[in-house]
Amino acid sequence: MDACEAIVLEEGLAAASPARVAGRVGLDRTTVHHYFRTQADLLAGLVERIVDGYLAEAGDLETWRGPGESVANLLDFLLSPGFTLPRYDRLVDEFAAASHRDAEVRSQLRRLYRTLEEWTVSMLLKAIPDAPPDRVRETAYALYALVEGAYLLHAQGFPDDRLQAARKTARKLVEALQDETANSAQPHEESA
Repeated sequence: MDACEAIVLEEGLAAASPARVAGRVGLDRTTVHHYFRTQADLLAGLVERIVDGYLAEAGDLETWRGPGESVANLLDFLLSPGFTLPRYDRLVDEFAAASHRDAEVRSQLRRLYRTLEEWTVSMLLKAIPDAPPDRVRETAYALYALVEGAYLLHAQGFPDDRLQAARKTARKLVEALQDETANSAQPHEESA
């Protein structure tokens, strides 16, 4: 996977084939073919590596204690330099560019985002256990749309204070979910 990653970073996603990876690491093509029969298999392995990298960065968040603290930590993490891993960000950019031309790449990129979305759903449910799952999923999706857009613009030279503005907006999304959950848990007064 190191060789595959290096090829993608140097030459693009299309250049990463089992034969090129085998040549890069000095193995016989059939040896690599045993583990990765197709380029799609290589891409799936690379997506797993990217997801594992992001989730490893998030490892400490798994031990959150209080609901308020956990939501703040989640948002601070998602919109912080700790969440951007330049090497993985470049790989995701390669997937994004190629996804417009290749259905398999698009499928792998969607799998990557869905995995990260599911992780966010699980973190939100830990922090707000009574929240309706469909609203949690909507909020997680909105958070990822915000995060991706914020980092895309940040990479284009927008200043760091824009990330802070995105974090503020993300907190409002989660606060709305918390408020809805709290309001639905309160007994409703019946009018006479």
